Formats: sequence, structure tokens, C-alpha cells
Amino acid sequence: MGATRQPATQSGNPPGSGRERLRAAARILALHWGALLALALFLVAGLAVLDDYGVTFDESWQRSIAVLHLRYLDGGGFFSLGGRDYVYGIAFEAPLLLVERAFGLGDARDIHLSRHLITHLFFLTGGLFAYMLAYRLFGGRPLAVGAMLLFLLHPRLYAHSFFNTKDIPFLVMFMAALFLAHRAFRRDSLSAFALLGVGVGLLANLRIIGVVLLAAVPAMLALDLIAAQGRARRKRVLGAAGAFALASALTIFGSLPYLWADPFVRTIEWWTVLSEHSTVPLELFRGTLYPSVDFPAEYLPVWFSITSPPFALLLGALGAAAILARSARGPRKALRSGRLRFGALALGCFATPIAGAILLDVNIYNGWRQMFFLWAPFSLLAAFGLAWLASALRRAPFRPAVYGAAGAGLAAAALSVGLIHPNQQDYFNFLVDRVTPERLRSQYAMNYWDPAFRQGLQWIIEQPAESSAAPSAITGSHAAPSRRLANALALPESDRARLANAAPFDFVSGGRISSWSRSARELHRVKVYENTLTIVESRDDLQEVYEAVRGREPALDGAFDAHRVDGALALVMEPCAPAFVERVSVFLRAFPVDAEDLPDWRRGKTFEPRYFDLRNYGAHFEGKCVASLPLPAYPVDDFELRWSVELPDAAEAQERARRTREEGRLLARAAHRSAYDVYLANGELAYLNDACDPQETDH
Repeated sequence: MGATRQPATQSGNPPGSGRERLRAAARILALHWGALLALALFLVAGLAVLDDYGVTFDESWQRSIAVLHLRYLDGGGFFSLGGRDYVYGIAFEAPLLLVERAFGLGDARDIHLSRHLITHLFFLTGGLFAYMLAYRLFGGRPLAVGAMLLFLLHPRLYAHSFFNTKDIPFLVMFMAALFLAHRAFRRDSLSAFALLGVGVGLLANLRIIGVVLLAAVPAMLALDLIAAQGRARRKRVLGAAGAFALASALTIFGSLPYLWADPFVRTIEWWTVLSEHSTVPLELFRGTLYPSVDFPAEYLPVWFSITSPPFALLLGALGAAAILARSARGPRKALRSGRLRFGALALGCFATPIAGAILLDVNIYNGWRQMFFLWAPFSLLAAFGLAWLASALRRAPFRPAVYGAAGAGLAAAALSVGLIHPNQQDYFNFLVDRVTPERLRSQYAMNYWDPAFRQGLQWIIEQPAESSAAPSAITGSHAAPSRRLANALALPESDRARLANAAPFDFVSGGRISSWSRSARELHRVKVYENTLTIVESRDDLQEVYEAVRGREPALDGAFDAHRVDGALALVMEPCAPAFVERVSVFLRAFPVDAEDLPDWRRGKTFEPRYFDLRNYGAHFEGKCVASLPLPAYPVDDFELRWSVELPDAAEAQERARRTREEGRLLARAAHRSAYDVYLANGELAYLNDACDPQETDH
């Protein structure tokens, strides 16, 4: 009996005990102290700046998708808020909503802060995956930490990591899927390939472009099958392919409730709807206004190049060149080499989507926001470039110089993040002229999601209540009262109270299109690189506009007398009730000057139609309604003015108001009689005003 007793371990704890496992874990953590320290610093910085970022106009829409899906899963029917919402995956939005419900978050500020915090933590998780993957590829901790910092220290991505719940989760999942791919091919087990299938399935749930890896993994397995020797090896490869295919298909199907009723037909519809994006915004690119379906071929490469840290671009180019050169020297050896083959996979995952987007003329816009996932494989290519340089210049003192230069590049990226905080989403590198005033804004779309609204609101709050500069509008290119409200509700309660007591104002985004001028008194500008993101303006000049056009012959007459005044179109109606300003929208379209301009006008390149809410551009003066609408900088011959009012059935409106009061959550109470109480009900914002005439309701 005594002879069979196991010897005691040196620590006095039996093998596999909890204390021994903790010590083993501590040793592993101590080994990777550099990565843990970097992540801790990022976490502290993220918590410190969490409340500095505004709310974008897609955040409430993204949340509504999760709301309608969970309502369906609860047996509450299936309907679409936006016509196509049912086909979007909720792999990231559903957990955000579940966290919100688990902690009982009802205040809009708490909801937005929780969303921003979780999104940023998920982004840091992507950095951890980058570290683990680079450590397995290169075996060195300095290179692995460098790969992690390359991934995290992209100024644009850093800002988006707080407010972008669409593209940042997909970027992180792409990096996670690359890690799982390396793990699966290294372990060569069915369970590892099944886990990879789950990861790629969730990737496709987030964005249809996840099919890049859905195709790349089988392609690599096909190469393994061709090179396999022996029947057992071929069966193992086929088994891995089957495990991957089954796991990915089940994950996609299980995470998209819309597919459950009719998997075959609805899978085709899911693919069609998401791959043929119908939104066609106009966007400024290199000084020309294009519809998104008509961007030049260089659109994506140019945006990627001018908005990424230059040193990372250089390292990525070196890494791609090294992978191509080594693969060309020995294709068979490259196929057998785990590191080189994975480098080829990263290169393919970066280059193929760009080539596909150009050749297939894919509808992309907002810079390269929809292609942020490219940074996952590219940061790995940059790590390959750094590894190649360190190997080629391994003799002292060259190798320390390589790491020193890389450290300087990372420090420059970190400095850029700090210097333009909290507007890193508008980072441009030195490949473009970014410091000449308004140069960038006249060449490229900026602030397209309007997160700088928050800073305009903050300026309003900081003004003394009795200040003569009390603002009445935050302006730019197009009306956005919902974005104003979302940013206002995300402010601290004390700031909300001060904002409610400020002068009435309307909210319009800034910086998107620079070809429209405006007649108003400027109070404040939010700038980055001397380029305007948002303008706070006062509309108290509308009385002056009315005085200026009094007695003059209008350029157009009808319901309004229309006058051209200082780059704007002045509209005057007399007599006119205040409610008219609140419920009327004007459609303004500039017609081509001559027949030669007609093709450009039809494509939207030169002439752009605009809708204007008079609540944002108009005012009422003693029985007179006056509005000042900005005109395009190009010549115009004629204008078309249209407006319409649609009122709901009175009984239906009263019933919806009653339900909202009973089932919704009050987010903001009316500051005075003419304002609205704002409720959140069924994922939608509802505005209720008890002392309101039905004719004043604008829909």
C-alpha cells in the first residue's frame, strides 16, 4: 500500500489542485506581463475618456434591431422597423440589450455609456487576440506586443471603438476568427475546426462579408487534401472540412431567427438584401461629390492609405512583399510552412476584399468604415514586416534600431490619438494636406456620423444663461433633430437641466458637404486640423433677412415669396402661423444650367436635392414666417419648392399615446409647456405633449 503512494509535490499540494492551478496560471500571466500591462493602460485610458464621445445616428437603429428580434423570440410577432432590419444579425447587439436589461438600465445616458463601454472592451479583446496570434506565429513577446499595439493604436478605429457597434465588432471577430483558424490548422482536430466554424458563423452573422473566411478556410483545406499522403490523412482533412462546414452553417442558421421559417428561400433573400445595399448617399471624395455607387476605383485604397498610421502602412507593405517573395521562391515549402501559409492567408484576406470591391463595383461609403475589418489582417502583415526587418537586421546595433523605430511609430500613433481627442474618427495622416484651414473639409467627407455634436452641446451648456450669445442652432449640412436629442439625453443630468434652460435651438450636423453656404451668425466651431466639424450658429439674423427682402420682387412666388440673399434662398410667407414653421418641410432642387449639365445632375455629381425642415431654418415674426435656406455654390437657374403635411387619425394617435405612457420609460420631461415629454417605448422614441393642438403635430 505504502509503495503505491504518490510522492508529494514540492509545494505540498497534490498535482492538479486548485492552488497549483492558480500558481501555474500566475506563471503564465507573469510571462506575458508586457501585454497585460499594455491592456491595463488601454483600459484605464478608455474608462477616463468614455464620456467624451457623442452618440451617432446609427446607434438607436442598431439597438432597435435587437429589440425587434428579442420581441420575436418572446412571441411578440415579427415586424421590421426599417424594411430590412429582420435580415441583420444580432450576435453583438443582443448581448448589449441583455446587459442593459439585466442591470435595469432605463436612463438614456446609462444605456449609451454601457453600449460604449462594452464595445470598447470588445475592441481591447481584439488586441488580446492579436497578441496571442502573433505570439504563436513568431514566438517572441516583443513582436507579439508590437502586433497588439499595431492593432489598437489606429486613431480612427480607437474613436469608433466606443460608438460603432456595427464595424468594430466585426473587426474584432475577424481577428478572433484568424486566431481560431491558426489554432485549428495547428491542432488539426475536429473540435478545433468546429470551434472555427462557430467563429466564422458569428462573423457572417455580423456582416455578410464574413464569407471571406467562409471561403478561405475550405480553400486551405482543399490544398491540404491535394497534398495529403495516405487514406487516413485524407479522411482527417475531409472530417475537418465537414466539422467546419456543419458548425458554421448551424451557427449562421441558429443566430438569424429570420431564417427559421423557411431556411432555403430566406437564406437566398438574406444574401441578396445584404449583398445589394440599396442606400446610395452622396459623398465628397477628393473635392468631387459622388453617389456611392459611382466612386472611382481608387476610393477604397486612397481612404485606407490617408487615414492609417504611416509607419504601419510601411511595415504592412514590407510584410506583404516578404510573404510574396518567399512564397514565389518555394510554393510547396510555403504550403507546408505554418507561419508562411498563415501569412499568405492574411494577405489574401486583406487584398481579396479590396480587389472584389473594385472589380464588382461594391456599394461602399463613409470612407472605409464598412471595411474596417481589413485592419485585422493588415496589422498582422505589419507584424510580419517588423519580424522580417528584425531578422534581416539581426546584427547589433541594427536590431535594436528596428525596434526603436517601431516604438517611435507607435508613439506617434498614440500621440495622434491624444492630440485630436475626442475626434480621432477624423484622423488623416501626412499624405494629405491636413493643416490648411478647411482644406480637408473641401476634399473629403468628415464627421459623417456626427459624434462631434456632443461638443457643440457642451459649448451651449457652458454659456451663461444671460449671455447675449445664446445659440439657436447647431448647423452644417442637413437637419438632424434626433441626433441632437440622442446626444442631449446622453449628457449628465445636471447638464441636461442646464441645456433645458438654454435658449431654444435646433440641431443640424456639420462637416459633411462643404458646397452649401449659409446665412447665419456664427457663434462657435468644433475643429480638428483647422477643419470644421460642427458649427454653432444663431438664427437671430432672420429678422434682418426679412427686412432685407421687404419690398423687393421675389425670384419665385407662390405659397412663399422666394428671394436670393447672400448665398441663401430667403422664403417669406405672410400671414403665417407659428405652427406652420413647425410642421412644414421644403424640398429644394437645383436644376441644371444647360443641357450639358444634365447627365451630371441625374447622377447627383453636381446638383444635389435637399430637404429642409423649417423648424431648423425658419422663424415666426408677428404673423410672418421667414426661412433662410443655404444654396449650393454652383450656379442654378430654377428651384422647385414642395411641402406636405400628413396627420395621423386622431383616435389612433390618442391610443398610441396612452400605450406609450403606460408601457414606455420617461427619458426627458418637458422643460416648458410647448416642449415634449420623451419616452422610450418598444425600441422607439415617442414625443408627447398634452397641451398640443392636433394641427401642430408634424409627421
